[in-house]
Amino acid sequence: MAGVVGELLTELFCDYSAEMSKNKTLLLKLAVSFGQGLQMTNILKDLWEDKEREACWLPQEVFQSVGFDLKNLSRDPYQKAFGEGLSHLIAIAHAHLKKGLAYTLLIPRKEKGIREFCLWAIGMAIFTLRRINRKRTFRGGGEVKISRRQVRAIIAVTRWTLKSNSLLKLLFYLSGRGLPPPLTGL
Repeated sequence: MAGVVGELLTELFCDYSAEMSKNKTLLLKLAVSFGQGLQMTNILKDLWEDKEREACWLPQEVFQSVGFDLKNLSRDPYQKAFGEGLSHLIAIAHAHLKKGLAYTLLIPRKEKGIREFCLWAIGMAIFTLRRINRKRTFRGGGEVKISRRQVRAIIAVTRWTLKSNSLLKLLFYLSGRGLPPPLTGL
């Protein structure tokens, strides 16, 4: 579903901006990752609320590869194998968000609103991943949800760096420090 949303947004953005439509083919390739990075972050943040509703969006094969069966998913006690699977998914989400940044950097600088929309979502997602990574024993999305202060900071810094692709790349790198490195080959 996330890929479809990314592709739909790309179609809308390209219909709106003739300059942006020059990169449409590449944007459409990256759009899927942009959407997946955001969706994966939300799935990880909301995993315990989903479990309460008897839903699980976590990929079984990732956890099986580290010797954890999602049928045994429990808030207590924390299980190391679960943390290993979580780390792998954080690395995947990080990689998708990195591609989401590449997507955003293809958007013409003059398209301020579109760039802001994408950068705010990426910024909020990367900081949410940082909180999940730091507190893998979290028991609910509220524990890893970013604060309003962080949201305001993301918006302010993004507005300040909006037109500089180099600064935006640096910010993404610095914001992602401490996360498992983004997986390559996605």
